[in-house]
Amino acid sequence: MHKKKLNILITAGGTREYIDPVRFISNASSGRMGYALARAALKAGHRVTLITAPTALKPPAGATVVPVETSAEMFAAVKAAFDRCDGLLMTAAVSDYRPAKTSTHKLKKHNTELVLHLKPTPDILAWAGRHKKHGQRICGFALEDRDIFANAEQKLRRKKLDMVVANPPGAIGAERSTLHIKTRDDNWQTFENFSKTRSAAALLRHFEKLFDTQ
Repeated sequence: MHKKKLNILITAGGTREYIDPVRFISNASSGRMGYALARAALKAGHRVTLITAPTALKPPAGATVVPVETSAEMFAAVKAAFDRCDGLLMTAAVSDYRPAKTSTHKLKKHNTELVLHLKPTPDILAWAGRHKKHGQRICGFALEDRDIFANAEQKLRRKKLDMVVANPPGAIGAERSTLHIKTRDDNWQTFENFSKTRSAAALLRHFEKLFDTQ
C-alpha cells in the first residue's frame, strides 16, 4: 500500500448530450476503467470521489459517488471537488460536442432531413491543468486511432498533465485492452491485453509514484 493516503478524484463513463428529452449524443464508454481505478484506489487505502456518467456498473462501496449525465454536469462536479483532491484521474469519455439547442419536446419524425447544429463542450481536463495547485497531480486519457504516441504526448504537454494514458478505439467498452502510460519524465510503458482490473492496478501504481517526487 502507498505510504501516503490520497484524496483521489475519478471521472468515469460516457456523458450524454440531449437532443430532446429522450434522444442524446453519447459514446460506447462502459465506465469499466474508472470503476476499476476507484476499486483499486480504495483497496490501496485512498479516499475516492467517483464522478460518474450513466453506466450499468455498481459503484464500489466506500467511494463518494456523484452521478451526472451531461458534460456540463460533469464539469460542475469536477469544479466542486477539485480543490479538495490530491489527484484527478480523468477516465470519463466526455462528449466533445453538444447540440446548440435542446428541444423541450420529443422531436417528431418527418420525411425530411434533420440537421443538428453542434457546439464544443468545455474542456474539463484543460481547465484542471490550468487550475492545478502545487502538489496536485492530473492524469488524462487519450483515445487515438493514429499517431497514438505523438498525439498523446501533445495532450500531456498542452493540457499541463502529469501523466497520460493512451489507448486505441478498441478499448472502449472492452473487458481487456492494451494501454500505454507516460509521465512527463519517463518513457512510454505498454501493458498488453490486460484486464481492466489489472490495468487499473498498474495505472494506479504509476499515479502514486507521482506523489513520491513532491
